[in-house]
Amino acid sequence: MNEPSPHILITRPRGQHLEFTRSLQALGFTVSHLPCLEIEPLHEKLLAADLADRFDTVLFTSVNAVSQAHRQRPLPWSSMRVHAIGAATADALGRLGQPLAMIPEAPFSSEACVAQLRQLQPARLLIIKGQGGRALVASELEPLGWQVSTACVYRRIRPGLDPHSVARLLTDPPPLIVSVTSNEVLHNLVVLAREHLGLLRQLPLVLNSHRAAELARSLGFSQQLLVASPAGDAGQLAQLQEWLDSRRGVHK
Repeated sequence: MNEPSPHILITRPRGQHLEFTRSLQALGFTVSHLPCLEIEPLHEKLLAADLADRFDTVLFTSVNAVSQAHRQRPLPWSSMRVHAIGAATADALGRLGQPLAMIPEAPFSSEACVAQLRQLQPARLLIIKGQGGRALVASELEPLGWQVSTACVYRRIRPGLDPHSVARLLTDPPPLIVSVTSNEVLHNLVVLAREHLGLLRQLPLVLNSHRAAELARSLGFSQQLLVASPAGDAGQLAQLQEWLDSRRGVHK
């Protein structure tokens, strides 16, 4: 008799979960979706100006940064060197016909991006990003002579979800593992699932960074924490395949 498919809970924004869901189903998972973030567009006047007169170089920090910037000022953009912080962001730019000045390197973190940019001559850099988040790129590059500006084209908000829907996703049946894509998603998950934290904290998580794993421990998650390497879907899927193999007793 075949074992039932393992149940995974994914937490990324609505509309950004479909491709990952299909990949998980191909691995043999049953997937439930609890969106722990919503993306709200912001108007940024910097993008209305002639960017090439103001900046030599542009860095996109996420897929959301690409899509929201494209809504305001359609890509591709010429006359500037364009960079992406990670593979998924690079793919999103490629689908819009935007050439890249440099291919991002694993582990697709802010630190890895800074290491690449430090090899270049200082320039006038525009960082396209969401509101809030880390400021590491600017703080590391400005002392080297870079002129850094930011354009916030979206903000992340916590969805208002029906508690009964949340309860159903966490109990009928309960997931065996949870996929988390950022620290903010993890914080929001704890708030949205506050009535079920006892259950939630006993589940393993797959996360995109060691920083997120440290946060999970501080929030009381006591089980296995799987860190994707590189960060993103490919790294998470590789970790989940290993987790599945260990459950099935597969030894490689």
